[in-house]
Amino acid sequence: MTVRRTIRRALLARLMLSFCAPVLGDRVSEDDVKLALIYKIARFVTWPVVNDQTESPFRICVAENSIYELALDRFADRNIRDRSIEVHLLEGSTTVLSEQCDVFYIARINKERVAEYLEIASGEPVLTVSDTPDFARNGGMIGLLTRGGNVTISINVAAYESSGLTVSSQLLELAELVNDSRKVQR
Repeated sequence: MTVRRTIRRALLARLMLSFCAPVLGDRVSEDDVKLALIYKIARFVTWPVVNDQTESPFRICVAENSIYELALDRFADRNIRDRSIEVHLLEGSTTVLSEQCDVFYIARINKERVAEYLEIASGEPVLTVSDTPDFARNGGMIGLLTRGGNVTISINVAAYESSGLTVSSQLLELAELVNDSRKVQR
């Protein structure tokens, strides 16, 4: 194992620890880990400023009913960028995703539905995240993949750049980058 991989794992573990701490006495599920990552990742992303957003909630949308209740529980009384978090369940087609979501988590749904959601989100300032295989390679922004019991992050640079979002270099260092046309020494 390389030093870089060891450092990445340690940083990812630290990113998740504070979020999962209340449930560490219990078994931490894979969904808990993914929700913790979403919470932490959102802190390393900057959205374009449209209006004064200090009064509006930070909106995390999910596309799966089975994770909705867990997300409500895990994000209760939490804030991102001094904005309280609201969790929304999206059902059916949504035409203006950016009016409803800052982050859109697409969990375990079929590829056709994922493609439909990505088309709706295309060019919108909405961070798309999924645990669907090859999500970042297929146009999503952040893929959460489970490999050997660990969750890894892949980031589609072209997808987040086309949406107007900015991802911190610290987060980019932790991830596998996809569609990265920048000349970055890593």
